[in-house]
Amino acid sequence: MGIRDFLKGKIEKHGGAAGAAKAAALKPVRMVTGGRGARSSTPDPALSPEQLRQALASVPAEPDAEGFRAVAPVGMVTEGRPGTFNVGDDAVAIYRYEGQLYAIDSACTHEDGPLGESEVEDGGVITCPYHDWRFELSTGACLTDPSRPVSCFAIKEHGGFIWVGPKTSEGSSERGGEHDDGLKMDA
Repeated sequence: MGIRDFLKGKIEKHGGAAGAAKAAALKPVRMVTGGRGARSSTPDPALSPEQLRQALASVPAEPDAEGFRAVAPVGMVTEGRPGTFNVGDDAVAIYRYEGQLYAIDSACTHEDGPLGESEVEDGGVITCPYHDWRFELSTGACLTDPSRPVSCFAIKEHGGFIWVGPKTSEGSSERGGEHDDGLKMDA
């Protein structure tokens, strides 16, 4: 089986390209233990698997008084190393940029590409690794198509953990659109 057959099978399995992209964006590498509903796709390479398990097992299971949910120890998201975590039904990409935390929907509003794999550019902008759609971390605004922002979430650090709260802005549910190569994909 060649790579084309493999990719064709994955796309068909998920009901098309948009479904396959969404499945890839939401698939975690490592699940947090203890049923906390948070997953990390960016474990710290300096930690052994046992140290990582212990660090994640220490994450508080219950929301705080404001409804924020702890997702990871603060050291798991550093400048230049974002993390993607499931918070309830949402995959949330968390970045630390110029010392401040930002939390946005991890699914690009173009074709659900994994925004949590993007690096932050000067000015606090990230670019989707799939088709180069660009978003502002601080607002979720889409610079490629202003009608297609991503959701933003309240976020804080407390007690050595990163906590994600409710949405502070709604993102677009529309998918599909122009590619840089001129192709149009409908969801």
